[in-house]
Amino acid sequence: MNSCPKCSTLLEPWEVTCHSCGVAILSEIPPHVSDVAPAKTELEEAYRSWLDTGKQALSTGDFEEACNCLREAVKRSRPLDDPATKEMTAREALAEGLEKLNKIQEAADQYRIIAQEQTTSELKEFWLKRSQDLVASGSSLPYELLFQKEEFRAVRDEEQRIVPLYCAGCRRLMAEAEVYGFRRGISQNIHCWCGAAGRPVAKQDVKHSRALQEAKSAPGGQRARAIAVASKDLPGGKRKTTAVALAFFTGWLGGHKFYLGESTAGFIYLLWFWTFIPLLISWYEAIVLLEMSITSFNMTYNIEMVLTLVEPPDDRSQPKMDVFSMEISPESAVEAAGQSD
Repeated sequence: MNSCPKCSTLLEPWEVTCHSCGVAILSEIPPHVSDVAPAKTELEEAYRSWLDTGKQALSTGDFEEACNCLREAVKRSRPLDDPATKEMTAREALAEGLEKLNKIQEAADQYRIIAQEQTTSELKEFWLKRSQDLVASGSSLPYELLFQKEEFRAVRDEEQRIVPLYCAGCRRLMAEAEVYGFRRGISQNIHCWCGAAGRPVAKQDVKHSRALQEAKSAPGGQRARAIAVASKDLPGGKRKTTAVALAFFTGWLGGHKFYLGESTAGFIYLLWFWTFIPLLISWYEAIVLLEMSITSFNMTYNIEMVLTLVEPPDDRSQPKMDVFSMEISPESAVEAAGQSD
């Protein structure tokens, strides 16, 4: 025990003031605090309590509460003995609750984590397939397209007007205004902000496959109606002439980007306006916008309004037209001309 430097009263190790004379002794004698590790039994009880409460909520149909409790159980499993087994037990129940809430992707992620922790290839494949089956059940795409390897590759001829296109240099998803000439066959190269020039590439992923599937399944009549709608100025929609004017006069500040809904690019223009690079780019984009047909402009920047006008509010049976598809076949153009007369 320590003693008070003023009155010599014996003090406990944790005292910072003398209980006899009241003098502060913190600066004279540092307090002693012993290390106290939490008891394993208490941690085990906390984990078990959250796990049991979560499973009970699952059985009674309170799935939101069940998921909250099971997430806490996952957190409290880590400092315990055999943490991997206890964590996987909680994650398995959590995935079940997420499935009940129709949170398909989150549930699939839990099964994927469980698969990664397995020590045998059989169990790893079992849980991984369960994750993939769950994702496939909530998608209209074929199973083999959902889990194909993601990679960038050259664009095939039949994909040129349909799929999302990326810069071959920086792998950025290109805006439709940037690839308009390439899609129409006017130019074989695109120019990106990163300095790369050449043919764009396609990314073999779910978005790519969905664009191809929707382009094939979209009925010709729906495409024709969309072309007919997009071939005219849309009241309340973005206007091509306004976009061109903004690109030419305020493009160096990103005015046309904000107008067209590309806010991120607009802020980049604002950030670098003092270099005069945005000014040159905006003049180039003004020319690109000026050369775009009214149909292509509306299909790019007013696509939601076009789809709303094409698809009747009470008809949900027809699949929506692919946003990325810019293909206009001769048959569709003829049918559209007939409907617009």
